[in-house]
Amino acid sequence: MNMSRYYAHSREGKSEEHWHKLEEHLYAVAEMAGEFAGEFGAREKA
Repeated sequence: MNMSRYYAHSREGKSEEHWHKLEEHLYAVAEMAGEFAGEFGAREKA
C-alpha cells in the first residue's frame, strides 16, 4: 500500500507540506510505544 498520499493530520488553511503524512505518523507512534513498553521489558511486543 502506498501511504504517501494519506495523511494522519492536516491543518485547515495550510498547504499539504505542513500536513503530517500517515506513514511518518505511524512509525513515530510505533517508536514511542516501543519506548514506553521498554520501561517494563516489553519493547519487542509493542
